[in-house]
This record gives sequence, C-alpha cells and structure tokens, in this order.
Amino acid sequence: MKIFKTASFLLLLSLFSYNLTFSQQKVDTVFVGKATSKTIKQSIDKKALVYIIVRHGEKENNGKNPHLSEPGKERAKHLAQLFKKVKIQNAFSTDFFRTKETLEPLAVDKKLDFKIYNPSKISDFVKNDLIFNQSKNIISGHSNTNPVLLNEICKKSIYKDIPDTQFNDIFIVNVFKNREKIIIYHLLY
Repeated sequence: MKIFKTASFLLLLSLFSYNLTFSQQKVDTVFVGKATSKTIKQSIDKKALVYIIVRHGEKENNGKNPHLSEPGKERAKHLAQLFKKVKIQNAFSTDFFRTKETLEPLAVDKKLDFKIYNPSKISDFVKNDLIFNQSKNIISGHSNTNPVLLNEICKKSIYKDIPDTQFNDIFIVNVFKNREKIIIYHLLY
C-alpha cells in the first residue's frame, strides 16, 4: 500500500511539474507569410522539437466525413512538395478522410504511416503522444481543433478558431530544451 501511495504522489508531482513547466515558458509567434521550401526550412530549428500543424485542404460539400475536393487534393500535393526536403518522422491525423488525404501525398513520399488522434481529446494527445516525442512531426487537423492543439502545446490561450473557409495555414512549432521557449512560425500555402 505504501508503494502505491508513493507512486501516486510521484505521478501527481510529475503532472504538477508538467503544468508548471509549460506555464512559465515564453511563446513567440512570427508571421512569415507565403510558404516556400526555403521559408519552411528557415522556420524549423534543428535544436528544437518540431510540430508542423496544418489544416486539411478544401473538402467536398457532402456528408459528415467528406473527401477532399479537387482544390483540396491540389493543396495536399503542394504541401508534400513544400516539405519534400524536410525530414519528418511522424504523421498524425484525425480519423477523417479530409485530414488523412491532406497528408497522404507527403506520407507516401516519406514512407510514413498515419497515427490517428482523437480531436476531442487533444490534451491526452499532447500528453501521451506528442510531449515526449523527440522528432519532427506533422499533424493534420481542423479549423476548430488546430487552435486548441496549439494552445495545449503552449499551455496558453493564444489561438482562436480558424475561419471555416480558410485552408492555407501552416504552423511550425519549435519547442526548445526544458520547454523554456516556444517559437511558432505561421505560414500560408
């Protein structure tokens, strides 16, 4: 019983430390503008843990789980081209056609499997899948969940919902050692 209480105390202490560490860090957002292969490479710091967060491309207007429209498919191909020379180890997507199809050309090119996350459990996704993942990650989400994901990574309420008609945002999140500093580059493609 004593071991259980000690383990519970250590878990509680680590969760408190996790929240304390995040709340005292500095977060800077830099609007870069047009995404090019060059501006993307310049926005990724080799010393940082990197999360690349994109919204799915334009979708067809049918049903609850639509596929990408032709412009959305073109946007997905363009995204893969922009990141062609960037080493990415993980691809995360919600379990919707449009988010998976947005990353599909990139994932095929880089031989990555999708890891599915639940957009209604973003806090768990960050704590269990992202926070200890020491690589470059690309994440495809939605206009109302990407801001929640950004805020959860930063542990600050900075980002608001993206307009439903806006599909061209890329956020490159650089998290530095000891989580003392986060720099987020906002690009449009």
